[in-house]
Amino acid sequence: MKLDKHGEFTFEVPGQPATKKNSPVLVMGRAVVLPSKAYKAYEKQFHKHLELLRAKWGALPHFEGPVSLEVKYYLQDRRAYPDLNGLIQATQDILADEYSHKNHTKTLKREWILEDDRLVKSLDGCRIAGIDKANPRAEITITPLEIDPAKETDPYIIRKVKETMQTGLKL
Repeated sequence: MKLDKHGEFTFEVPGQPATKKNSPVLVMGRAVVLPSKAYKAYEKQFHKHLELLRAKWGALPHFEGPVSLEVKYYLQDRRAYPDLNGLIQATQDILADEYSHKNHTKTLKREWILEDDRLVKSLDGCRIAGIDKANPRAEITITPLEIDPAKETDPYIIRKVKETMQTGLKL
């Protein structure tokens, strides 16, 4: 894990990367779309690794503004070869804070690295980089991006910029 002077955060997560591969499952007589078992296991392992990094470093960076995400995936083998888009979506979901939604109220359940996965504005360099039987992994780099309020189109980020200007805190 490394955080450079420009706020770029680089770290590695061991384990076979997995996509969500949402599939309909019958739950109490209703068809519900749930993530795959492989994804749930990967998400659990990924979060466990983040907890280890948090314990080792005292804290993890938390990004609240737009970022660039670069991920190099190293797979264990070619079986059940995933699609890159699915891997990227799964990674963004795992990196994002967890919220519970009750009575139209959104409450932070667990803070991870990204306040919201919609903060990812660039995916340059994401790729399935190779096969590594001994050490499947995801090598992740998150780089904060400059915000130009005059050109920003995302209402979420525009709102965050306005809040930041009112409180004087940095995004």
